[in-house]
Amino acid sequence: MNFNSPEITTFKSNLDGSINAAIHHRPNSHAAIKVQSLLDIIVYVMACRFLEATVKHIVYNCMLMRGTNQADLDTLSSRLKRFNNPEFSNIKDLILNELGYDITNDLNTGYQSRDISFLNEICKNRHRNVHANEDSRDWYNANRKTMENFDQEYAGLLNIVRYLDGLVFDTVSNSYVVQMAV
Repeated sequence: MNFNSPEITTFKSNLDGSINAAIHHRPNSHAAIKVQSLLDIIVYVMACRFLEATVKHIVYNCMLMRGTNQADLDTLSSRLKRFNNPEFSNIKDLILNELGYDITNDLNTGYQSRDISFLNEICKNRHRNVHANEDSRDWYNANRKTMENFDQEYAGLLNIVRYLDGLVFDTVSNSYVVQMAV
C-alpha cells in the first residue's frame, strides 16, 4: 500500500514490523502464552497510536499546504494535542473543523462503510484495554480480540488512512481535494 507522505510510510513499516513479530510469536510455554495475550493487546494500542499520529500529521500538513502562518500552526498544534481518541466520528469532526472538508462525502469512493466499522473496532478494543472500569471482574479479561481479528480490522484502518493521506490543498480551486497515492 502506497502513501503520499513518506512519514506515514515509515511509521506504517515500523508498525508492520511489530505486528509481524506478534504474529510469529509462539506460545510454547506458560509464560509465552501470557506474552501472546499481551501482544494481542499491544497491537491494538499501537494501531491506534499510528492512526492518531497519521491523522494529526495529515491535518497539520494540509494546513501547511494551504499556506497557514506559523502562529496559526502553533495554535493548531495545541488543538491537535487534544485529539486522542481516533474513532471515525472524531476524525471526521477534526477534519471538518480544522480543514472545512467533510470526508463523509467521499464514502464509497475513498473508503467503505466496513472500513469505518473496522477502524472503530480497533479503537474500541484499545479503549477496553487501556481504561479500567469499576468492575474488577473485567480487569483481567478486557481483550476479546486476537491477531486474526486484528488482520481484518487493520485492513479497514489502512484504507481510511490511505484515503486521508490523499487530502491535498488545491491552490487553483482554493479547496481540498483527494489525490490518493498510486
